[in-house]
Amino acid sequence: MRTSFTPAIGVLSIAFCVSPLGCSGSSKSPELAPAASNGGQGDSGGSSGVAAAAGGESPTSGGGSSASAPSNGGSAGAAHGVAGAPAGGAPGAGGSGGGCDQSLATWTDGDDLWASKDYGPNFLRKNFWNNKASGAGPLTLWAASSSCWGVVAMSDDTVNPGTVKSYPDMARGWVVGTAGFQNPNSGLPIQVKDLRKAKIRWNMAISGSPLRHYALWDIYFHESAMPGKGAAPVNLMIKQRVVDPSNYEQDKESGGATAVTQNFSGITFRENKNTGLKSGTRIVVELFATPVNGADMGVDDMTLDLKEVIDHYVADGSILTTDYLTSIQAGWEIVAGGTFVTKDFWTALQDEPEPTH
Repeated sequence: MRTSFTPAIGVLSIAFCVSPLGCSGSSKSPELAPAASNGGQGDSGGSSGVAAAAGGESPTSGGGSSASAPSNGGSAGAAHGVAGAPAGGAPGAGGSGGGCDQSLATWTDGDDLWASKDYGPNFLRKNFWNNKASGAGPLTLWAASSSCWGVVAMSDDTVNPGTVKSYPDMARGWVVGTAGFQNPNSGLPIQVKDLRKAKIRWNMAISGSPLRHYALWDIYFHESAMPGKGAAPVNLMIKQRVVDPSNYEQDKESGGATAVTQNFSGITFRENKNTGLKSGTRIVVELFATPVNGADMGVDDMTLDLKEVIDHYVADGSILTTDYLTSIQAGWEIVAGGTFVTKDFWTALQDEPEPTH
């Protein structure tokens, strides 16, 4: 359980998530406040169950975005329809993933809060863990494949601003809400000392107004190969894209302009290490992709050498070579609704090929 508090709004909200699949994913979301974050995966990630008010992580979060705000990176400009937005991807970002929209869907679910569908080593989850929150509206999840899927969300952010309602995500490996691994074909766990390759890609397009969301990778490490359903010792949270009109994430949570930064795959990330977030009992490492452009932070189009990131945090002691990489999840923590489309998505581990389009 996690509580979240947002100084700007002064609201404290606690929520509990009860589901066979766990709560939202990232303790994340806005981690708006210095409150402890939860982690679970909601599996998705972090928030194991809280919702919170303005600003918290998977419970509350802060973000928000306005469709009219300048978009960052790659397809962001096109996705948001913003004049003058950067045309190409951010440094290190891959090219456009090609055409994908809801008209291509071969599977759609608008009713089941915990709907899921297997796609090889991954499974897509609706993960509508905070559906009782004020402002939570209908959520439709659709997919044509593991690389073409999306969400239409009708939630609003007028009551308890910053509260995350859902974390629809594509998950691979361990998730908080199950006693181990839901999908036996995930190819995980892999002990860190044996990890030869790990690359991830996500290219998205978002539209609608008002928008408020966090596009988040939740990556988990355990000390044993067969963990249970509790929190993981290490949670590496990569916030690829943040839309937060309160600017909490941009100014406070990510450390602002004076933040410690790391460069991976040509992208500059702001780094926040936290030992108080419940999504990682040993440590949570948050990486916030930049650039920052008003309410928008990060990139819509990213291809990242995850092994490079892991090696860096092994070198500084945050991750141990005896730890196991158990889970890779990516999805949107949705605060206010819109249309969310994954144009391209993949994970490639060990000898798996990297898809080309």
